[in-house]
Amino acid sequence: MKLRARLLIVSVGALLVPLLVAIAVAAAVVVESSGRSQEVRFRSELDMIQTDIADAEAHYRTSIAELAVSETLRDKLYVYNKYWGYFSKVTLDGDIAVLRDDLENHLIRDAIDTIAVYRTDGDHYTSVVVVGNSTYMRDTIPRSIPAALLGRPEYTQTSDGNYATFYTPVFRTGAEIGLIALQKAFNRGYLETLHLRSGLGIALYAQGMYRYSSLPGIDNAGVLWTRSHPMTGSPFAGTYAYQGRAIKYVGSYFDTGPLAKSFLFVGGVSPITGAYWWSNFTGLSIIPLICVAIAIVLFFLWGNEVIFAIRTLLAASERVGRGVYQVRLPVERPDEFGELYRGFSRMAQQLEENAARLEENKRLLVTSEKMAALGSFSAGVAHEINNPLGIVLNHVQLLRSGKLEPAEREEFLGRMETEIKRVNRLLRNLLDHATDEELAFSDIALDGVVAEVVQLFTPKLRLKGVQVEVEPFPPRPVVEGDADAIKQVFFNLLYNAIQAIHHDHGRVRIGAHPEATGVSVCVTDNGEGMSEVTRATIFQPFVTRKQGYGTGLGLALSQTIMKQHGGTIAVASELDVGTTVTLWFPRKEEAC
Repeated sequence: MKLRARLLIVSVGALLVPLLVAIAVAAAVVVESSGRSQEVRFRSELDMIQTDIADAEAHYRTSIAELAVSETLRDKLYVYNKYWGYFSKVTLDGDIAVLRDDLENHLIRDAIDTIAVYRTDGDHYTSVVVVGNSTYMRDTIPRSIPAALLGRPEYTQTSDGNYATFYTPVFRTGAEIGLIALQKAFNRGYLETLHLRSGLGIALYAQGMYRYSSLPGIDNAGVLWTRSHPMTGSPFAGTYAYQGRAIKYVGSYFDTGPLAKSFLFVGGVSPITGAYWWSNFTGLSIIPLICVAIAIVLFFLWGNEVIFAIRTLLAASERVGRGVYQVRLPVERPDEFGELYRGFSRMAQQLEENAARLEENKRLLVTSEKMAALGSFSAGVAHEINNPLGIVLNHVQLLRSGKLEPAEREEFLGRMETEIKRVNRLLRNLLDHATDEELAFSDIALDGVVAEVVQLFTPKLRLKGVQVEVEPFPPRPVVEGDADAIKQVFFNLLYNAIQAIHHDHGRVRIGAHPEATGVSVCVTDNGEGMSEVTRATIFQPFVTRKQGYGTGLGLALSQTIMKQHGGTIAVASELDVGTTVTLWFPRKEEAC
């Protein structure tokens, strides 16, 4: 990207982006303020509804108290209570019709929904007459219910809302002769009236379901209100999503007695939307953006002068890069670029003087690298041959001891022959190295390779008193690779594990674990372990802690072999605890 384009991007980013962020935050503050104002309105409307309910209850208590002392009502209840069974149906209907007219006058005058009159009938009250629009008045009422309510209304839960029933006994000359019941409907019709009056959404949740809702989607919001909110008088607020819109609500517990726990909600569409935010954002950004545009133009004009000076220096550096050290620059400039030009000219002169020396140094460096590579290669070959020769030496010492049985001697002689052949193969591979011959890949059973390597270390394990535990391998742990190369890897790991143990309870554990893409083999010892600093360098050639008898090539060569097989090698270690080396081999179809 050209410097001029970058300058434009940086200037725009440095000036415009912070401004836009600030305007976005301001727009969000405006939107949030609108949301708080909306919540205040919801709370106010909820308070008005609760006040309306409380006023309705107080009004019904006053009305029922007045009815209870009506002489006409008490006289009729006295007669019904004493002579109910003696009246003919025609006489009784006519008398009740007169009572109904009187009750309907009270109903209209006091704005009562429903009035019911009951006579005493043993241990319960029996209905005499009901006036009003309710269909939820009982025909009989146990006499224990009004006494238990202690003047509180009885709330009944129905499919369309809550109904509050107020009871008061009627007495004449000290004797109870009947019961008056007034019922107020806080149902769909009542809530719909409140909804139309306020223009807000209203919902009533009671006993596990919404009895009424003009709040869109609240019944599908997936919220169990009775579990999510405390049943107290303190209002609570929340938001839910419906058809891509945010719906905000304020709710409060509606105490309607032990049989009708309820919640009232007031809410509506939240103003905190992308469209509302964008409207505020555009309105707040017009004047600041004009100011920023002017600043960007001035900054860009000044930047062009800087770019010209830089391009002059760039052209000079390209000439120096091509080997032309004689450059002409406007070194007479009095500013910082003049100082830079003068320094560049001095540098070009120094580079010209160093060019000749650099060619000679390159020749010497190539010679040195060739000698270092030869030394590293020789050390690697010596390490590879040293392992089998060490095994042959251990077996010769045991044969000389004369303590071996004939069968053991034959077995040890066979192992010596195997290792000598291995040295022969290593030397042959060394001679063939110049031809870049690839490894001979074939199907290899890992458990067989591990068993063979462990058997080679039997004499050394006896001498050090180290036990090797080989866990049963999973079924068919077969990989594709060069048997001798993989054997060399396990040889190096077991050799290192034995050398790391300096106590008389040494233990080495070897186990395999199948994975989705291959198989992992872990070699774990309880030796001295390593620090994090040491572990970070163990795969580097010539890094060893076995001073005097180690070359530091074992793990480096093992890592190379694992890469050639498409696998990996990883080491985890802790000082004074031990070391675990994990080899991962890909499945046969994924092996290299």
